Amino acid sequence: MFLATFPAAIQNFLMSNEPPFSCSPISAIESDIYDLRDLIRAPDADAVVVIDVLRAFSTAAVALACGAREIFPVQDVEDAFALRLGDPDLVLMGETECLPVPGFDLGNSPVAAAAFPFAGRRAVQRTTAGTRGLVCCSDARSLWAASFLVASATVAALQAAECRRVAFVITGTVHYGSADEDLACAEWMAELLRGRPTAAEPFLQRVRASVAASTFLSPSSPLHAPADVDFCARADVFPFSLNVDGGKPLVLKILRSP
Repeated sequence: MFLATFPAAIQNFLMSNEPPFSCSPISAIESDIYDLRDLIRAPDADAVVVIDVLRAFSTAAVALACGAREIFPVQDVEDAFALRLGDPDLVLMGETECLPVPGFDLGNSPVAAAAFPFAGRRAVQRTTAGTRGLVCCSDARSLWAASFLVASATVAALQAAECRRVAFVITGTVHYGSADEDLACAEWMAELLRGRPTAAEPFLQRVRASVAASTFLSPSSPLHAPADVDFCARADVFPFSLNVDGGKPLVLKILRSP
């Protein structure tokens, strides 16, 4: 039943038993983990990876997998509407404090995004945590968005770029004060960057047990969306990473690893 909610292309990813990438052992890769609340600019590193597992960069990955050409991450709702003034065909998606934004086409649900007609269209994404993190880190030398869905592909891209120091930025803390779902993703990716084969499941269990997940799993919550948690707590669903081009606006797009 869960698979039936997704288009055929995404069902194929979900049913695959093979990980999309094997990460190569590379020595001397350093990584640090930062809390978005402590930052006013990008950390000093060869690459900055901004993480939002529940749910911004899981939703973004789905939108691009469903045919969106590119996504413009913005900090404010007003920025999203301003961009659409110049292009009425832009898809507006995202949330404010986890709730859908009036006037947007879509909220911040990866399951809902899978059913949306993105093919050939560009989108604007505004979220309280994830896109705010990208805007904060827009001065990074190399900028990426990540969730578990694209974790190994992101690691492979960072290795291919011969990064020696990577900064992970967890963002969900701005909602709940803790973000173990994002921290788990950062810690798993850090292990992969060191070339250590590490099972994903113990880290994925932390997503399901996180404070953020409890909000979406509670039947009494207005944010009840258990299918979103189920989908976001999956590793390496997509064989691409989410690279962010600097400028105004930022542009998030697929990068397929070599």
